[in-house]
Amino acid sequence: MTREIRTAHEYATDLVGPTVIHGKIIVPPLPERRVERGRLNRLFARLLDRHQVVVVSATAGSGKTTAVAEAAEAQHRAVCWLTVDSTDTAAGRLVTYLEAALARHNSGVAGMSARALAAGVPHAEVAGLLAEAAGDEPVLFVIDELERFGESAEAWSVIQSLVRHAPPSMRIVLLSRREIPAELCALPADAVLATVGEDDLAFTTDEAADALTALGRTELDTAEVVRLTGGWVTGILFEAWRSAEHVAGAGGEADPLHGYLSSHILGQLAPDAVDLLVRTSLLDEVSAGRATALGIPHAAELMVQLRTAHLPVSWHSGGRRLRCHPRFREYLLERLERLDPAEVRRLRYAHGRLLVGEGHDEEATEEFLRVDAFDEARATAERAVLGVLERCDFTIAGRWLRDLDTLDGSPLSTAELMLTIARDDYGRAVKVADELDRRGHRQRLAAASPRAAALLAWSYLHVGRHADAAAVLGVAASGPGVAAARAGLRLAQGSGGEGFVLELSGGPLDALALRIGYLYGRLSPLARTSSSAWQDAVIDPWRIGAMRAGGQTQRALELYNRAVEAGSTSVALHAYIGPEVLIDAGEATEARTAIDRGRSLARASGSIGFELFNVLADVKLALRLEHDPAAARAKLDRVIPEPAGRFHFVKEALDTWYGMALLQQGLDTEALPRLRSAVASMISGNRILELPTAAVFLAEAEWRTGNEDEADRAADLALDAARRQGSNHLLLQALADFPEVAARRRDAEADADSPWHRLGRAFAVQAGPDAVAGPTVVLHDFGRPCLTVDGQDVRLRIAKSYELLAYLVGADGHRARRDELVAAVFPDRTEATARAYLRQAIHQARHALPEEAGLVVTRDWVRLAEPVRIATDSGQFENRLAEAARLHGRARLRATIDALALLERGPYLEGIETAWTVSRREHLAGIAAEAQHDAAELSFALGDPLSARRLADAALELDNFREVTWRLRMRIADALGDHDGVLLAYRDCERALGELGATPSPTTRRLLDQLRR
Repeated sequence: MTREIRTAHEYATDLVGPTVIHGKIIVPPLPERRVERGRLNRLFARLLDRHQVVVVSATAGSGKTTAVAEAAEAQHRAVCWLTVDSTDTAAGRLVTYLEAALARHNSGVAGMSARALAAGVPHAEVAGLLAEAAGDEPVLFVIDELERFGESAEAWSVIQSLVRHAPPSMRIVLLSRREIPAELCALPADAVLATVGEDDLAFTTDEAADALTALGRTELDTAEVVRLTGGWVTGILFEAWRSAEHVAGAGGEADPLHGYLSSHILGQLAPDAVDLLVRTSLLDEVSAGRATALGIPHAAELMVQLRTAHLPVSWHSGGRRLRCHPRFREYLLERLERLDPAEVRRLRYAHGRLLVGEGHDEEATEEFLRVDAFDEARATAERAVLGVLERCDFTIAGRWLRDLDTLDGSPLSTAELMLTIARDDYGRAVKVADELDRRGHRQRLAAASPRAAALLAWSYLHVGRHADAAAVLGVAASGPGVAAARAGLRLAQGSGGEGFVLELSGGPLDALALRIGYLYGRLSPLARTSSSAWQDAVIDPWRIGAMRAGGQTQRALELYNRAVEAGSTSVALHAYIGPEVLIDAGEATEARTAIDRGRSLARASGSIGFELFNVLADVKLALRLEHDPAAARAKLDRVIPEPAGRFHFVKEALDTWYGMALLQQGLDTEALPRLRSAVASMISGNRILELPTAAVFLAEAEWRTGNEDEADRAADLALDAARRQGSNHLLLQALADFPEVAARRRDAEADADSPWHRLGRAFAVQAGPDAVAGPTVVLHDFGRPCLTVDGQDVRLRIAKSYELLAYLVGADGHRARRDELVAAVFPDRTEATARAYLRQAIHQARHALPEEAGLVVTRDWVRLAEPVRIATDSGQFENRLAEAARLHGRARLRATIDALALLERGPYLEGIETAWTVSRREHLAGIAAEAQHDAAELSFALGDPLSARRLADAALELDNFREVTWRLRMRIADALGDHDGVLLAYRDCERALGELGATPSPTTRRLLDQLRR
């Protein structure tokens, strides 16, 4: 029976156990023989008191680590220490060790990185979360040997995030032999940052004298020694000043320091002791037991001999363990590589065995692979690979799997499939599956491992090979991943979906179930966090897609842009989901670019499914933003019937949009059968993702061909599908394509409070998303106007500059003629005076705004630079309400109340009373009243009549003539048992309408009669 790879929980449990090399997260022990350097202690104390970040950058042997470790002892802070090595360039491994270092003094952070990665948080942001978790406790966090990172952008981004998000109580010290690369790790400004360099660390004459006295070399001219060495700490402590340009060592070293180490450090030792140092250089920490494990005889006796020598090492555990100075260890490792290759291989193999015994399977795998010990590497990799995948270190996992034979039906075969699917490399996944089949392992593996069976079937489904997927699933045991794959097969074949149930286990393969759920239209489960980082790496793009489908366009756009900037390689994101987000945001040019890029990625992935999704996005763009139905049909004709026929759920979506193209061309009778077929297929398969859209298109086609009753049924079907989805977004989009569908249904309803009337009111608050995500400029136009640029307040000396910007933000095309601005903004001035004031207002605004978000001024026109980067409170208010209108139930209520909270800042452009501002203020008040009413309706429907009454009263304060709100007020009074309140609300309504010369409508009078019975 093939053993399943360890669970994510088992791996997370290991993180607090032996998997972490504890020697990396402890403060290095101070040398017993060292010079007390009060000068440096005072320097570090002063710098850490005044600055949050201290960078110590100096050459090897300059005393960086010792100086900081000694200064840390005097700090009244908890000291966390991490000594990194080259393996920590893997970002997942690095954040694991950052957490382990912090957890030594703050147990609350233990497990945080695993949970954050499982929630889909990028590695760099996880580091920021770890820093913030330190809270108010004073902490000194030292990270040593950062030069090991080289040019690893991934590792440096983690450090940058840690520094950026560190709380005020945390101090960070970064140690490196090289300058911190500014292009990879942006450090804070000088007010926060301090640096310590060679000159600071160099021995002064007095310190050198103390060091030489301790060595018994009082006869030397201290000043001359300092001059010869430049105060280099290691040079003075180990008499490198005696070396000339080159000291020939035992191996003919060309490096003067190495020559010195050979002749004057190792030269004082017995050959066996030198041999022990060279052979144990593989170890970060040497003990007699660990040396013996490497096959070194008499290790205990040799350790005693080394204890009496003057060496660049630190001793601890009562003299039973030693750690070499990093530069010394590098030299010893170079000496190790000069040994007979067979001996080096034996030592590395023994080191791997030692690491296995100590519980470090990941490090052991690396060592075994280095010496081609593939059987041993396979055993350790099988135990460690899921942990590596779980923290999303796909490069490491890929290298292991490339070096090992993964096509033998072992857990590594499953890991190979997990990696290829995480990378959206379905061409490779199918090759793996076929090779397993050729070797006779595929069916055995599928029968033994439900996880492997699900991954194999998923791979085949992406290329439309239903028979192979069915064969694999036919021998698989039950499990959530298998259930998802079977649902995927039904989805592709178009068989019934009445029995589809979204089963989630909390494991990695929930990713498959959630993706299937998305395609069925079950969007809400995607909002939940998971326990698997691998799952989130696979599912994150689909979460963005669910936000888009649910109407959270701006949030989806922000997350999409962030994913692109972070270098996401998700084919689903680039080929389909991202373009759909851009289409909803109205970004036609960006969507076209994204679709073209996504097409190439989809082809390279080997997934026919992704290629078809890309066509679907392309067609939506052609129809909705480019208004080119002929081009849309040409694209569709290239994939219908094949290969779309192999993906039934995609074909019904393509038929839906084919139907829209035909409707746009006036070919109604041709559109009707396609749309009927698509809708019937969706109903049969219980697939509701595209059903609101398809049903609206069908309603239009039925009406145009004279089938009025069928048109009404199709429209009601669309409304019901949106209700089941939990969002009106897709429905409202389709109704925007064919608005007469909603208008006809409203006209047919006698009840003015019908669902179609409520939906019609939602149209009134629909607004487009902000033009550019993450604007750099915000014009606060609720309350007294003010301006912020990159989060900093910018004061405009001329108040009319605020009004000028507000006018342009709301103007058609974000531009206006000069004479239009004069009339709108300066109505009470003479023309000459107004034009002079306008010039000053323009000058002030241009001076305050960054160039990319500024004003473009010509002789006759003033406009905002494109793309428009100025956000406003009022724009945010309208957009939030637009997104709220696309939701249902409690989520819609929360979103509406959040939007209304923006009004607490004050009225629109408070204090400015020009005609256009008053008109805009009244318009926003009307929208606010509608939103207050909507919130009251929702609260009432959710069983909270007291909150509903409060919200309804607030709506009536904004607009006392809203008859629909008076009716709601009557119903609320009835629900509260306030029968007098029912009549009082009716009379208040009657009195308010009387001011307009009107009376309550028949609907309101009927409601009064019903409630009084």
